[in-house]
Amino acid sequence: MMYHESVYSCRAAPVIRRDGTAGTAQSGQGMNMDKNERSRVILDLLQRDHKVDVNELAERFHTSQMTVRRDLNHLAEQYNIVRTHGGAELGDLSIVRMISFDEERIEHREQKHAIARKAAEFVRSGQRIYLDSGSTTRILLDYLDPSIKAVLVCNHLGVAQKALTFPDLSVIMLGGDVIRVSNCSSGPVAEEQIQKYSLDAAFISAAAIGTDGGLFDGFSPEARFKHQLFKVAKTVYLMADSTKINTYDLNHFGHLTQIGTLITDSGIDRDGENLMKRYGVRIVKV
Repeated sequence: MMYHESVYSCRAAPVIRRDGTAGTAQSGQGMNMDKNERSRVILDLLQRDHKVDVNELAERFHTSQMTVRRDLNHLAEQYNIVRTHGGAELGDLSIVRMISFDEERIEHREQKHAIARKAAEFVRSGQRIYLDSGSTTRILLDYLDPSIKAVLVCNHLGVAQKALTFPDLSVIMLGGDVIRVSNCSSGPVAEEQIQKYSLDAAFISAAAIGTDGGLFDGFSPEARFKHQLFKVAKTVYLMADSTKINTYDLNHFGHLTQIGTLITDSGIDRDGENLMKRYGVRIVKV
C-alpha cells in the first residue's frame, strides 16, 4: 500500500494548507492560516526549538499578538507545554497531547463509547488482534464478548490489565520504554517486537485525519510505533470520532490508503465521507 511521508524543513516550519498541499511559512510571505494550521506550526517550532515567542509568531503569521496568545493558551490546555509571559516553552521533552491520556478531560465520550461498542463486534474468536492506547480504542474491551477466545497484543498497561480479566484472552504486553504520562511501552524494543507478530486485525486511533488522507498522532513515540503496525496487520480498523476528520496534529504516522474501515459517529459530514471514498476506506457509522 502507498505510504505518505511528511517532510519537515529545517529552515521553515511546515504548513498543511486547507487543500491538503504542503508548504512552509516563511517570514515575508502572506499566509492566511486558520487556527488549526497555526497550531501545527507552533507545535513543530516547539518540538524543534523548545520555546516560542509571541512577537515572533505574530510576525510570522501576520496576525495579532492577542490571537497568538489565544492559540498558545489553547495548546497549553492540551499538550505538555508551559505558557510563559512572552510565549511558551516545552523543555527538553517530546510533545505529548496530554488530554488524550487524562480520563477526566476526554471529550466526546458518548461518541467514543458508541464507536468502541461497534468495533467490538468485529473481533472474532481465534483472531490475533492489536489494540492501541487511544482514548477510544482503550474502551473497546468494555464491550467485548467475555467468552471470546483470542490473542490480544497491546502496549498500554491499562489495556493489558483489563484484558487479563477475560478468561480466554491470551494477552501479550509489548516491552520497551514505558512512558509515565501515557502508561504505554514504546521505543526500539517495542517496535522490533511488534514486527515479529502476524496480526489478523489492528484497532487503532488517530488524533487527526488530514484533508490529504494523512493520519496524525499527538505523541511522537506512539506515532513511530503505529507506523510498524501497518506492516504486520492484515486488516486495520481506524476508530475515530467525526471531530478528528479534516484536522491535523503534529506527528504523521500513516495514510488512509492503509486503513480498511473507519468506525466513526453519525456526525461525519459530506466532506469526510468523500475523503474516505477517495482513498477506498469503508465507513461504519454509529
